[in-house]
This record gives sequence, structure tokens and C-alpha cells, in this order.
Amino acid sequence: MCAFLLAGRETGASGDDPRGEWTVERLVTLLKDQREPSLSFEEATYSSLLTEPLMTRGVLRFSPPATMEKEVMEPYRERYVIDGDQVFFESARKGIKKTLSLEDYPALRSFVEAFRASFTGDATQLKTVYETTIEGDSRKWTLLLRPQEEAGRSVIDYILFSGAEGRVDTIAIRAPDGDRSVMTLRRGTSR
Repeated sequence: MCAFLLAGRETGASGDDPRGEWTVERLVTLLKDQREPSLSFEEATYSSLLTEPLMTRGVLRFSPPATMEKEVMEPYRERYVIDGDQVFFESARKGIKKTLSLEDYPALRSFVEAFRASFTGDATQLKTVYETTIEGDSRKWTLLLRPQEEAGRSVIDYILFSGAEGRVDTIAIRAPDGDRSVMTLRRGTSR
């Protein structure tokens, strides 16, 4: 389960503190205020098990405060829906429909909570789950997240968001074994 994330609209809001300080708190407030309900994505997954990157395309959706969906449309059909504590997975090509609880998967839970915190403006929760490093300013920024807990570190080395203003342009996720994915978000073309 890779990235569930929605970027913000371009509205011209700078998000800069009057003192010139660019912080995680300012960023997540912008992400919350400017998020879009759905976006198209293209994701490249790199793995030691693959001879070339796996490219997928689809749509991400977020309904605050706790419902996220990732629908892969190409080159195959898969759907992931997280609603509260429940995760629903459906794959037409594998003939699978499955539901599980985040309570049973602490690493996945911390991953999901980080995304929810980012897009509901909860910097305190985000910093509880991840070590955060922000660079740049509102015009161009990166936010690096590293899991605080061992359960999270067992599946995620880091998550790197990059963007401008209150929108995320790319999400890179790296696993401890070196496998990674890079998701590019597109505005105005969601289905």
C-alpha cells in the first residue's frame, strides 16, 4: 500500500509566517486548507525483484477526516480504501476482495496516520509518528518524514514530499531494503 495523498489547489496563499519562518505547522495548515478531493497520479515503483520500474496510473481521493482511497486504473485495476480503522483492498486481476483492521498492522497504521495528520492540519500528530525535516520556503519545499517507532521503521525508511505552496507535487517512499516508489500528482485531470 503506497501513498495516499492529496495535494492542494493553487490559491496564491504564501503560508509564510510574518517572521519569515517556514515550519511543518505552516505547511500542514496550507495542505489542509488547499487540498483537493481527488487527483490523478502516476507512480513508478522500483524493486530489486523487477528489471524495470512498474508504472501505474490512477486516482487518489480524500474525504476528511479519515477516508482515503487509491484507485489504480492502469495497467491493471486495484482499489484500496481506508475508512477509519478499516482497510478494504480489491484486485480484479487477482480476484481478491479483503478487509483488515489497522489495529492488526501497527506499521501500516503509523503510515496512514501520518498522511491523515498532514491533510487535516495536525502537525502534533505528524511529529508524534515521524521525525520531520522541512527545507525551502512556501514557493518550493520538501518535507522528509522518518518513522519514530520500530514498527514504522520496519517498513519505511522515509517518505519525502515535495511541492510548492499548499500542494504536493511528488511523494517518494523508500523501504529499508532500498525498494522505492515515486508518485507524481496531477491537478485538473482527475477522473
